[in-house]
Amino acid sequence: MPDQGPCKSLKDAPKALDKACKALKSVVSVKQSETSLKDAIALYSKAIAAFQAIGLEDVLHILKQECADLVRHRDDAFKNRREKLLRSAAEAGWTTKRLKNYDYVGCFRVSYKQERVPVQLGSEILATFDEVDGVRLFAHLQRERENLDRFPFDRSSFFRSVKEAISLAKAQELDRDGKVPIRKLYPLVVLVRQSRDDHFLKAPGSKSFTEYPVAQFIYDLARFGQGQDGWRVDGGWRLSTQTPNMASVDKRATVKLPTLHGDGSRGGEQVGMIWIQKI
Repeated sequence: MPDQGPCKSLKDAPKALDKACKALKSVVSVKQSETSLKDAIALYSKAIAAFQAIGLEDVLHILKQECADLVRHRDDAFKNRREKLLRSAAEAGWTTKRLKNYDYVGCFRVSYKQERVPVQLGSEILATFDEVDGVRLFAHLQRERENLDRFPFDRSSFFRSVKEAISLAKAQELDRDGKVPIRKLYPLVVLVRQSRDDHFLKAPGSKSFTEYPVAQFIYDLARFGQGQDGWRVDGGWRLSTQTPNMASVDKRATVKLPTLHGDGSRGGEQVGMIWIQKI
């Protein structure tokens, strides 16, 4: 019985293992058939040769060695992730600020939990990435910002949606002297937007429903308030917001807007209530 030698690399192992498993199945079937001793011995010999060809100890050694290399690579990436992220962002012209347990990168707040990286937009979790490489992590953030900016936004249309949502809130007595809690207003804005969708109105259902995530809503709210005209709109109207007390913030009854321009490390304002007023 010739010794074919062990596998020299992991890429050879699957084919050799598959061959060995087939030979092993033939050996198992020997006891369930009337195979002659001569043929049985031949099957056993073939199975032995097949497993010798794999070199299981060598394969196990290679696996352990390559796994250890990956662990070292991951640990090195952990050490350099934040520096590479901040450097990549700065080179791209993004504002950055490093704090103790998290960083501000552009309009995002980035935290780190081993491989997992939760990314906040204002008060909302926008996405969570499993990423140890800082350069690739910045690429994720760039795509998220592009997606937020790509979402259709028109100041007049946005104001009209908020105004109609406030009217709905008043009709349901969700307001307080005309002021509507921002968390109660958001789902009504979603309904108003959906009521203008011709595709949804023709065939209402989950497939025709257009998602409007809360993170996109507060991004659009920041786009509206931090634009050139601020919170004002044509016609002498103003979208007004109220800074909440800490009790409301602690209860997560508010939202915090991201800062889209300038020093993103300060974050945007806290919004507890929202209303429309004539100016």
